[in-house]
Amino acid sequence: MELEEEKLEQFKGQARFPEFAVPKRYDLTIKLDLSACTFSANVLIDVFINGVTKFLVLNALELVISQVSFTSSHKQKYVPSDIVVDGDDEILVLVFEEALDVGYGVLEI
Repeated sequence: MELEEEKLEQFKGQARFPEFAVPKRYDLTIKLDLSACTFSANVLIDVFINGVTKFLVLNALELVISQVSFTSSHKQKYVPSDIVVDGDDEILVLVFEEALDVGYGVLEI
């Protein structure tokens, strides 16, 4: 738990997200289940990584995340080693073992 808090603490209470990764385009697909009043979704986010990082930070509230991956422009696929959610700050922090290099990529959730 201490390691999880350490990963999250640097992003809590920030007025803006870190500028090391900037979203450029969102491609969202939503499937509604009207009888259950729920939905499932898939999103592809084109991202530009401005600086080498092991973290991606997103807005998230009351979401269940089942699969996440980041694919670089060089077609290297990264899967987060940890997904940390903070309900108070409404953020989701994706933690990667390997650093993501500078350049374009696609985050799939």
